[in-house]
Order: sequence, then C-alpha cells, then structure tokens
Amino acid sequence: MALVTYILLSTLIAGLNHQFQPELLGKTATISLIVVIVEIFFLKLGCYLLSISSQSQLLDLIAYSGYKFVGIIVTVVVAEVLNGGKGTGGWVGWLIFFYTYLANSLFLMRSLKYVLLPETSAGVSGGPMQTDSRAKRSQRTKFLFMYSYFVQLFFMWILTRA
Repeated sequence: MALVTYILLSTLIAGLNHQFQPELLGKTATISLIVVIVEIFFLKLGCYLLSISSQSQLLDLIAYSGYKFVGIIVTVVVAEVLNGGKGTGGWVGWLIFFYTYLANSLFLMRSLKYVLLPETSAGVSGGPMQTDSRAKRSQRTKFLFMYSYFVQLFFMWILTRA
C-alpha cells in the first residue's frame, strides 16, 4: 500500500512541478520494486547464511520491507511543503529524512529481532552448545544492525532521489 502511495505521490509532485512524463510512473515503480526485491534477496541470503529459519519468515520480511516507504512518503511530502518545491535539497528535507530514517531503523531493529533472533530453548544446559548459540546470536545481532541502519540508509536515500 505504501509502495503504491509512494509511486503516485512522486509522480504527482513531478506533475505539480510541470515535469510529468507517463514513463515516470513505470520508472518509479521499477526502481521501487527492484529495491524491494534486492532487499528481500539480501535478507533471505543473510538468513540462509546465519541458519535462521521460520515458517512465516518470507511474509514477515516482505511486510517489513514496505515500512521504509512510510518514512519516505513523510519525508517527500513535508520536505516538498517546507522547502518550497526543492524536495529534500534543503536542510529541512535532510533533517526530516534522517528523522524518518532513524525512526524506521529503530522500528526494524525492535521488530525484526523476533524474526532474526529466535529465543534459545530453555532445556539447553551450559556448555559448548551455549557458547555456539551465543556466537550465532552475536552474528545475527550484527547482521540485524547492519541491515537496519546501513542498508536502510542506502535504500531510503535511493528512493528519495528517484
């Protein structure tokens, strides 16, 4: 839903600036879908490499990948209104961008930890297995941090520029 809203909003703003071309709908939709597909691919690859498995994991990841569009929509609308049509080019636009980026990243960190950091079973006693579990949890936490902060920054920046 947010993806479609983003596509329509970006073409609406282009139309208000007298820069609308029909191809813009296709270009924006293509870039957005490529970003979502690449994001889900890298998330699934990371889950595979870190041995993370879940029944509803793919649907969860698809749903979580759409949340970035909410922040992008807020950024584009508020920056367009406050910057007088300059988009995210002014300091207000970048301030709003970083606020929505940090809010989205924090939300993803808190939400995806239930998908990517499953709880260990209570029946496991101390020993080498617990150390292995601790090491895997540390790797998964680093992956979650990298995804939530650095990857989201890159993708959100691409989408606000498109």
